[in-house]
Amino acid sequence: MPEIDTETAIRYYKMHLKNVSDYQKRHPDRMREKNKEYNKKVKETNPEKYQEILAKKKEYYQNVRKPKLDAERKTKKIASDDTEQKNESIISAY
Repeated sequence: MPEIDTETAIRYYKMHLKNVSDYQKRHPDRMREKNKEYNKKVKETNPEKYQEILAKKKEYYQNVRKPKLDAERKTKKIASDDTEQKNESIISAY
C-alpha cells in the first residue's frame, strides 16, 4: 500500500478552504441566496435544528454585533460632539 503524504493533503485542504472563502467574499449575493434556501429547507424538514440556528444567530447578535455597533455609534457621537465644539469655538473667536 502506498504511503500517503499528509503534509501535501493538508496543504491542498487549506488552499481549498482559502479558495472557498475567497469565492464567498466575491459573491455575497449568491451566498445570501444559498443560505436563505438552506434555512428554508431546514425550517421545513427539521424544525428543532432551525430553532438551534435561530438561537445561535440571536446569541451572535447579542454578544458580537450589538456591542460592536454600539461602540461604533458611541465613537461617531463623540467625534461629532468634538466637531461641534470646534465649530463653536471657531465661531465664537470671530
